[in-house]
Amino acid sequence: MALSPLVLLGLQIPLPRNAAEAKTAFSLGWAIVGVAWLGQLVLVGGAAAMTGPRRPQLRALGAGLLRLLGAILPCLAAAAAIALASLAFVVPGLVLFVLLALTGASPARGVPGALRDSLATARRHLPAVILIVIAMLALDAAIGVGAHRAFAMSFTKPPTQWPAFRNFVRAVVAALVVLSPLPATLLATVRRRAEPDAP
Repeated sequence: MALSPLVLLGLQIPLPRNAAEAKTAFSLGWAIVGVAWLGQLVLVGGAAAMTGPRRPQLRALGAGLLRLLGAILPCLAAAAAIALASLAFVVPGLVLFVLLALTGASPARGVPGALRDSLATARRHLPAVILIVIAMLALDAAIGVGAHRAFAMSFTKPPTQWPAFRNFVRAVVAALVVLSPLPATLLATVRRRAEPDAP
């Protein structure tokens, strides 16, 4: 659900009929790679419910959905802060990204509380959070590069090859949906272990 907007984009993209539409699909695929981190931060909220105490499967899914929905506003606020910091310089944006990566998993109520909780928790577990965030961004980039190479796209190829551009977008979306839970679960686990009652 966290990545559902990307899934909708992938499903609705039309078959390119000319070079201009092929370029649009190409740009869309890489744009999806570039913004996937926002959905992945929200996904951390859903993963947080799965890293807690064991519960029946349906209850766990319901709790994950509620946590995911509750993570949307805090993660949007975190994304806005990261974007503003990145406009000034890239490094402050990356630093803030690391410090706010646990926002979705925060049990604190309200947007300010979730942001403050992520800042405090990430500072206490900084090496682990840095490694996971780097791995997540590297995974996103690898998905884009891998899909690009898999479909060997070229704007100089004949029109019969233009469907490859739509397939590129759909492959990117599919890979993100399948692989994004991995870093999200790792980040949620870091936040879970920071809780006083964690094993």
